[in-house]
Amino acid sequence: MMLLVPVNPLRPRLPDDHFAPEAHAAGEAGINVAVVDHDALTRDDRRRAAAAVPAGGVAV
Repeated sequence: MMLLVPVNPLRPRLPDDHFAPEAHAAGEAGINVAVVDHDALTRDDRRRAAAAVPAGGVAV
C-alpha cells in the first residue's frame, strides 16, 4: 500500500503542508508515502506528476 499526497510547491520533495500530518502518520504506521505534483496533473502531464513516485515507494 502507498499513500499519495500532493507535493509542497515550495519544497518539491515534501508533502504539501495541508497533508503533512497524514503523510507523517502513515509513514510512522509503516505505510509508504510518495508525493505527486497536482499542478502537473491538472495540465494532463501524468509523467511529471508522478516523477517522484518510486516504483516500490519510500516513506518521505
